[in-house]
Amino acid sequence: MKVLSIELRKEKRTGVIPLMLAVGILGAAYALVNFIVRKDTLLNLPLAPMDVLLTQVYGMIMVLNMFGVIVASCIIYNMEFKGSAVKKMYMLPMSVPAMYFCKFLILTVMLLFAIGLQHLALAKIGMTDLPEGTFELGTLLSFAGYSFTTSMPVLAFMLFISSRFENMWIPLGIGVAGFLSGMALATSNIKWLCVHPFVVMLKPAVATSAKPDMTIVIIALIETAVLLFAGLWTAKNLRYE
Repeated sequence: MKVLSIELRKEKRTGVIPLMLAVGILGAAYALVNFIVRKDTLLNLPLAPMDVLLTQVYGMIMVLNMFGVIVASCIIYNMEFKGSAVKKMYMLPMSVPAMYFCKFLILTVMLLFAIGLQHLALAKIGMTDLPEGTFELGTLLSFAGYSFTTSMPVLAFMLFISSRFENMWIPLGIGVAGFLSGMALATSNIKWLCVHPFVVMLKPAVATSAKPDMTIVIIALIETAVLLFAGLWTAKNLRYE
């Protein structure tokens, strides 16, 4: 708890918390405005109303979330490299892996909060704008969990990369490259491409059904666990030079 308290005080200075709050608010606002402007066009698509609500609006929200995670992961570690602070921490009575895990936890909670705000906006749209009797709260909650789970491999990957490079532009460039390559591969049905974390995050956005793909969910959970373990192991065993 002490390490978490210290990390929370640090993140107030980095701007990570306001950044992720802004991502959630912008995503919610986009959903509301987009549906107001395109309501008739969207509802005329040959899809079930809940599939229209969740899959046709989620694409831009997912892009906001992805770049929010990329930028937040880059800046959350940038402070540690200033003045070689992270190197000095190995000499203090403080666990560097615990610091890494607390950063992961803070980013995870803020991402969950952002996705929660966005899906509150989608719930409001569903209750007021979808045809009567077609809104399904269970489907919305299921899709919210699906979008959160598939976002976690990118968060774990970007935090791991950011922890290993002192120059913030390197992980930022890797994140942008991941987004572009993910966009090119996401529509493929070849399952092994899902080893690419960005492809996993993009899967809900390119689907035409709001029903979660359990294979993608399992892959996302495994990738998140592996990348988190890799980050904790390197934080403990590979000291910064």
